[in-house]
Amino acid sequence: MLPELHALILAAGKGTRMKSDLPKVVHPILGRPMVSYVIDAVKAVGCDKTILVTGYKSDVVKASLKDLNDSSIAYTEQKEQLGTGHAVQCYVKTTVERPKNLLVVCGDTPLISVETLNKMVEIHNAQKPAITMMTLVMNEPGNYGRIVRSQDGSVIAIREAKDCSEKELQIKEVNLAVYLFDSDFLFDNIFKLQPNNKQKEYYLTDLIEMAVQQNKKIIAVIEKDESSTLGINSRQHLAQVSSILQKQILNKLMDSGVTITSPEQTFIGANVKIESDTVIEPGCMIYGNTFIGKNSVIGPNVKINNAKIGENVKLQFCIVENASVDNNSVVAAFTKVEG
Repeated sequence: MLPELHALILAAGKGTRMKSDLPKVVHPILGRPMVSYVIDAVKAVGCDKTILVTGYKSDVVKASLKDLNDSSIAYTEQKEQLGTGHAVQCYVKTTVERPKNLLVVCGDTPLISVETLNKMVEIHNAQKPAITMMTLVMNEPGNYGRIVRSQDGSVIAIREAKDCSEKELQIKEVNLAVYLFDSDFLFDNIFKLQPNNKQKEYYLTDLIEMAVQQNKKIIAVIEKDESSTLGINSRQHLAQVSSILQKQILNKLMDSGVTITSPEQTFIGANVKIESDTVIEPGCMIYGNTFIGKNSVIGPNVKINNAKIGENVKLQFCIVENASVDNNSVVAAFTKVEG
């Protein structure tokens, strides 16, 4: 763990391709706003404080995270969306404290790898560069920003795809917009950014070239799992990421001794806990803060939300919401149990 490590999550955008009135980062994945998964990840690597940069419908973003009841979460507002660099400028303008290190991530990347973030933190702590960043080698880099390296392999720039030359577009290593900054370097340089690009935005990526000009060290940590880097820009991406996360949850439950007879017909949320030797039949939707004890048979076709289910319980064709079901109970079919 780094001393005084804070996280800045960029969460100001509307997400126009989502075709929604909701801010992009509050769209639910398995019953939780997508940004909550990013919050979990940065906390897992030891961030003492998490600051969200909000903009579009800021109040909706804050309301979506109220249930976390986490005093280490704070907010700063980006009233105009003028790029990633501008988002960080908004934070620097308003903060009253300067952590030793600042981790900057995007709020629409719920699969972000805690393992790779931990590796970044370890390397940053050991080598103390100005910037440690996450990159990925892709066969089809598409619209990702390219990592430009010198002949000796050092990172010298990040070029946004829209600003790349034909030669630079052939580069396979891309920027994932995950940065760990030495805060002295960041605070000293963030307001030197200029919107000298086709989008007329303040690019955080321009800090790479500034660090090079100042003979500061830059380290790139390469992510191995491309799926962990998926950002969400459309409903299709939302479904894709939901499917990946659901598979992870179901596999973890099965590894712990839970039988899930038809994973492809089962929905289980991220905050659900199920003890071993319980069987989950097809057509079940289990979400919220739910606990299910041992040796129970749940399903088929059961909906459970925010409930406590005891041991040796049998439920089928029923709904249990905000309620408890005692050990050794059998709930009749087509029954609704409410708290």
